[in-house]
Amino acid sequence: MATPRVAPRAVTTHSALEVGAVMVAVEAAESRGAAPSRWLLIALAVGAFISMADATIVAVGLDPLVHHFGVPLSAGQEVLSVYLVAITATLPTLGRLGDRFGRRRVYLSGFAVFALGSAAAALAPSFGLLLTARAVQAVGGGVLTAGSLSLIAQWAPRGRTGRSVAVLVITQALAGLAGPPLGGILVAVGGWQAIFWAGLPMAAVGAGLALRFVPAGEERRTVRLDVAGSVLTATLLLGIGAGIASIGGPVVGTAGPEVWFSVAWVSLLLLVPTELIARRPVIDGRLLRNPRFAAATMATLLSTGTLMSCFAVLPFWLEQAHGTAPIVAGLAFVPIAVGIGVTSRSGGRLADSGRTRRATAAGMGLAAAGFACAAIAAHTDAWWLLLIGMLVLGLGNGFFSSPNTSAAIRVAPRDALGSAAAFLSTARNAGVIIGLAVTGAVYTATVHGTSSADGVATGTFAVAALVCLLVAALTGRAYRST
Repeated sequence: MATPRVAPRAVTTHSALEVGAVMVAVEAAESRGAAPSRWLLIALAVGAFISMADATIVAVGLDPLVHHFGVPLSAGQEVLSVYLVAITATLPTLGRLGDRFGRRRVYLSGFAVFALGSAAAALAPSFGLLLTARAVQAVGGGVLTAGSLSLIAQWAPRGRTGRSVAVLVITQALAGLAGPPLGGILVAVGGWQAIFWAGLPMAAVGAGLALRFVPAGEERRTVRLDVAGSVLTATLLLGIGAGIASIGGPVVGTAGPEVWFSVAWVSLLLLVPTELIARRPVIDGRLLRNPRFAAATMATLLSTGTLMSCFAVLPFWLEQAHGTAPIVAGLAFVPIAVGIGVTSRSGGRLADSGRTRRATAAGMGLAAAGFACAAIAAHTDAWWLLLIGMLVLGLGNGFFSSPNTSAAIRVAPRDALGSAAAFLSTARNAGVIIGLAVTGAVYTATVHGTSSADGVATGTFAVAALVCLLVAALTGRAYRST
């Protein structure tokens, strides 16, 4: 089965930036420099928005796209998959580039690479070249993802890290929701090519804001680049990501999961000795040896995976099993966005005041309660309870994400902020791939009618609730001394 498509959602691009602007009031300077200004946070939020929105913006343009190139819809799903897989595979290396050449400089280059990939995709004469252009876009998006988070960590005072991170968390969450409706407008106006042409003005605006408001004058760091380790890490993550994504059907070409998992296994066998002898390995051991950072990374992967399991099941279940119109199924996601927007700032404040453990435990507890409500709704057809569950799920993720991310950033060495941001972003994208691919494959393989669809949805939501409780226990143990 191809990677599940994402149903349209009624959230706009403008709303994401408005939320970012409203949430950013910071004052007074600390030893690390002035608190980040509103415009600095907006400049970084634009990069975070672009990288996440582009993962989903093509969803509603797949039908005209596949007709143009004469490929089946299952092949068209590769346009979605290749972006997620490529960005996940390259993020660790891209984060290290910021530590080596300067985070502002590399962040600006991300807009240029993204614009190049966008233009190449719009002009692609063949489907294969379109996929290549999407991979280039993913590299640019990866630079923007890691760069925005590492620059926030660099310029935000320690007492404001949580609230500053909350801006990016909310922006990325809403960007994923805004992608499909924004793509629908662009397709209606200018065809599928308009989806990619729109990347150029967005990149230009982002680069202009970054040039104007992201502070200059940073020095290059003496961070060695581990080329061999970077390549092997990329092929390892590529193999894992593509293998999971192709469980229901090939991601690129005809290669199945066994081929991709073989690539991952060989890469791992070569990577271990390579990293042991490297003077500065791409996998920074200081990060992984820190129990708090390791716990935050694992919690990011699991929490994102549970959220994406909802994204994988909800539209198919509502549309195919109950005949719900796509626009109505899309509206079911709006309460999640509302919940995230309501609580993200509060979660950041709790983290800044030293209550990270309380915030993350409450967040995952709420997320578990939301999934439990959804499970009951799926079993009883109580649609009002489903909407309540989605709202509570959003509230929980808003409380959880900012404190969990800022806790990891706080313990990262100053010369490895880019690597730390890349690790967290890689975990988040891996959660997206796992949640969408595994849940979608299970749903497709086991559903044979309305009753079985209700049973699978009930089971999926119940398992997600248990995973959220596991994450609450994990972070509660890791953040006891926060």
